[in-house]
Amino acid sequence: MGPEPTALERTSQGTFQLCDRFRIASVGRSGAGKSSLINHIFQVNDAKVSHHEPGEANIYSEFTSETNPRFILHDSKGFEPADATTFNIVRDFIKKKSDKSLKLQDQLHALLLCIKTPIAGGRVVESGDEELLKLAHQLRIPVIVVFTQYDKLIRRHMVAKEKIMKDPKELRQWGETQAAQDFEKCVDSLEGAAIRLDLDTTPRYINVSGESSFALCMRRPDFAQVTQTYTGNISPLVTMTRKLVEEDLWATWARAQQVDLPLKIELCVAKGMDYYWRALAGGIPLVGDALLRETLVRVHEEIVACWNFKDMKSVLTCEEFKHLMVYVVQDMKNNNYPKSSPVEIDKINQFVTLCTAATASFAPPAAVLGLTFLFVKWLSDAALENAVDVQRVLIAYIVDLILIMEELFQIALQPKVFGRVSWEELQEAFHAYALTASPRNTHDRVRDLVGQRGGLHPDVYLIRKAVEELVRQYR
Repeated sequence: MGPEPTALERTSQGTFQLCDRFRIASVGRSGAGKSSLINHIFQVNDAKVSHHEPGEANIYSEFTSETNPRFILHDSKGFEPADATTFNIVRDFIKKKSDKSLKLQDQLHALLLCIKTPIAGGRVVESGDEELLKLAHQLRIPVIVVFTQYDKLIRRHMVAKEKIMKDPKELRQWGETQAAQDFEKCVDSLEGAAIRLDLDTTPRYINVSGESSFALCMRRPDFAQVTQTYTGNISPLVTMTRKLVEEDLWATWARAQQVDLPLKIELCVAKGMDYYWRALAGGIPLVGDALLRETLVRVHEEIVACWNFKDMKSVLTCEEFKHLMVYVVQDMKNNNYPKSSPVEIDKINQFVTLCTAATASFAPPAAVLGLTFLFVKWLSDAALENAVDVQRVLIAYIVDLILIMEELFQIALQPKVFGRVSWEELQEAFHAYALTASPRNTHDRVRDLVGQRGGLHPDVYLIRKAVEELVRQYR
């Protein structure tokens, strides 16, 4: 009988079956940058939120993306002065979607209230926005106030001083400092609204910069590289949302978002360790005894699913990729194995070439990769038990797979790839990982973690944190 999983691991069990898409609503006036914001969070290029006249947007319409099918977007325009109709529509929608009798997948999971960062004074939070904040508070809908286009506020201050300040870094610092002081007025306005509405606390807020930041101060071309750094704060927004959503939904959010790498890794470790402890405790329905091979397959598929790649040809779940991963961890079977040798790039290249060749048949993957008969047989026959050799292989598999997926994540988000993966990108990810010291070092650390005689520490939380530390150290 294995240890009980942690609360974090328990909340990831079956979440994708209950709710496989994160449902989010955005509210904001036209030109507030909602499309850009959604495109950044979910790494899509087709989030064309509505551009109608005020009141015409239908918040009941569901926007989905072929590029990233793991979220559903509802969009509404902001509330113009004295526009009760639009507010009533949004209010009724939120009330209906906050009904806990609905299935989890049909409920509204989070709300983004998008407000353009003011650059020349004026009211920050309109009366309709205040009513929306009050409603979300009453219905316990996670809401974040997103002050968009913050870069324009920085730009305003930079332009005012660009003829005086010749040093780009000095000018940038000036713009940032002045913008931060101005932004405090936005915060004061939001805090004042929270007091008037008698909210328990000020709603969570953040400022983000849009794509226009790349065009700052075009009269000074030398500022181009400097101003690119303003585009951001999307990852902190994702982290903030993760902390606000219900525990039953954090895994769904972590999979849907495509910018916060630490959150992806947190989910992968929770999934991988969860399956190990559940299988060890007999909590996964299998025919006969729980086998190491079956557990590796399940762990592999669960971790791959966390990354939300557009894998049109199922490369990441095919048997060939799983054989490649087994090849990476085969040295972990015995603790007295010679210090981990580097993964052979030539062997990987040969294997990938065969996998992508026009001819469908080639030698068995195990033979091509040089997997020993004894190791393959042991992997197929070994019962999942609290044994050091089993633990070494499984934990090394989890860590190596996460690190390779991280490399693939960085590759897949390049504009030329845009989330799509094939053997070409996977091969590049293997190269990036294998050419570092990570395979050697992580395997040696796993040996230390498991120990030669005692096996894993019985505290599940400590083990999960140790695995997270392994990934963090070598990513």
